[in-house]
Amino acid sequence: MPLRSIALAIALASMFGMTASAEAKKKPELSSLELQQMQSREIEAATDTVFGAVMTVLQDAGYRIQTADKDTGLISGIGSSKGKLTWAPFVGFGKKKKTPIVSAFVEPYGPNYTRLRLSFVLAKLKSNIYGSQPQDEEPILDPAVYQDAFEKVNRAVFIRQSMAATAPEPKAHTAPAATTQAVDLETQSSVTESNSQTSAPAVSSP
Repeated sequence: MPLRSIALAIALASMFGMTASAEAKKKPELSSLELQQMQSREIEAATDTVFGAVMTVLQDAGYRIQTADKDTGLISGIGSSKGKLTWAPFVGFGKKKKTPIVSAFVEPYGPNYTRLRLSFVLAKLKSNIYGSQPQDEEPILDPAVYQDAFEKVNRAVFIRQSMAATAPEPKAHTAPAATTQAVDLETQSSVTESNSQTSAPAVSSP
């Protein structure tokens, strides 16, 4: 076989091998149902409790809260992207100039349950007169990222529930004893005066 044909065969084999390797490295795409199952959890707690727990966890992780609306249940936050190599809370180290962005949706889910859905992405932020707009978003599809976040939220919910259970009940307001006694004496005096006027004899004119 001529050397030229051998070289061509080697080049083609190498090219096909690189293509197969690249295809193998690609992560399988998740269906909408699989994505929802990874990003969602049902938590046994009131909606207000879960909403506050999510806010606490995100702030503790270094996210700057951009929006938080209890009426709609929506929360969004932006992480730090300083330096050439960024570290995203929950996500870990990311690409250069990529900023971690998180969005959460909290909604009631049956009696005493709340449904929470989280979404993490890495994106480039472009600043303009309207603020920072995310571009070139890259979704985070690592199940470990979401598992870690949900575990932290569950711990925060547990702490909030424990604090609410041990909080002292507000005491009923009672009037001071001196004030109550003064009111009683005033009432007694008014009754005595009224009885005196009623029992006084009529004076006849001469």
